[in-house]
Amino acid sequence: MAQKLRQRLGPRILFGVIAIVIIAAIFWSLRTPPIDVDAADVIEAPLMITIDDEGETRVQDMFVVSAPINGRLLRINLDAGDPVVAGQTIVARIMPAQPDFLNLRSETETRAQVQALQAAVQSSASRISQAEADRKLAAANFERIDTIYKRGFATKTAHDASRAALDSSAARLSEARAAHAAAQAELRATQARLIIPSGAGSSDKVLEVKSPESGALLRRIHESETPIAAGAPIVEIGNPSDIEIVTDLLSSDAVKIKPGSEVLIDNWGGDKPLKGKVQRIEPFGFTKISALGVEEQRVNVIIDFVEPEKARERLGHGYRVIVRVVEWSGDNILQVPISALFRDKGQWSVFAMEGGKAHLVRVKVGRMNDERAQILDGLKAGSSVILHPSEKIEDGKRVRLRD
Repeated sequence: MAQKLRQRLGPRILFGVIAIVIIAAIFWSLRTPPIDVDAADVIEAPLMITIDDEGETRVQDMFVVSAPINGRLLRINLDAGDPVVAGQTIVARIMPAQPDFLNLRSETETRAQVQALQAAVQSSASRISQAEADRKLAAANFERIDTIYKRGFATKTAHDASRAALDSSAARLSEARAAHAAAQAELRATQARLIIPSGAGSSDKVLEVKSPESGALLRRIHESETPIAAGAPIVEIGNPSDIEIVTDLLSSDAVKIKPGSEVLIDNWGGDKPLKGKVQRIEPFGFTKISALGVEEQRVNVIIDFVEPEKARERLGHGYRVIVRVVEWSGDNILQVPISALFRDKGQWSVFAMEGGKAHLVRVKVGRMNDERAQILDGLKAGSSVILHPSEKIEDGKRVRLRD
């Protein structure tokens, strides 16, 4: 009997074991493993909202020295960074321009003008002689009339007429002499146009341009000898230690800040950010084309350094920096990384991680910057939230921290 029972139960036990193995294999194949995720804690810490943009350092009071005359600028011996003293240091030397050569037509016309003016000089000299003779005659006539007038043999009318004739002759003589001088001057001016330009000027004709302010030479616009026109810039002068920062912010961002706002100056090359403050927001905006070809209305914002000069002594004129103008800041602000936030059905949400599972939590978000966001409602400090949640994560899904 026992042997027959074993023979009957043997196949059943074997089939049962096989069924259990198959069911276990199906269960393990259908079972979803936990999803690897990254997580961060909800913390209370200071939070700062900033407006970030590129800025450029510049000397506050920069002087551009320009050429006062047309001429040839001689080589500048100063180098950028050399100190200069107001009214003493010679920053440029200019040789006055030589006259241009005349073409054949202009030269012929000028020589004809010279001949005409020489004739005019001779004519005016003749008029002087005539005027002198008339004056001598008028003087003799007046002397004779005056003598007989005093004796009572001439009328007062004749006496007055002789005096008027003497005065008129004197005036005509003065006029003739002035006309002669003007003719001579015009002749000399016209003859000067015939002067042949020389190849080089003498050293005593070089104009020395001195520095208008003490400081340092910032830049040489012209280094080698070159012709230069009056009003053309030559060098730039200023105090490199007295610098400020100018940045052009979007007009929509500029209205959010005010003079005195705190500024963090980063990416300037030092070990830590420098501190500054907004000194002035210019009232005039301008249009600027962005790198994407979009027209933007921007406003220049001037920023002063708060740090001592020693902390920023390596900065100079025209250096690039990143400015972070503080729009708002607070202490003990409940916050999460913005990478944990996403929009679900039009509301801000996060996946909180608790008990090895992801839980969908609706949150109310306040202020946010590029890295963190303020949480007004929905989370507590110490909770963990999942960073960069993918579409695989759903409410109630098993998750685990990534190694």
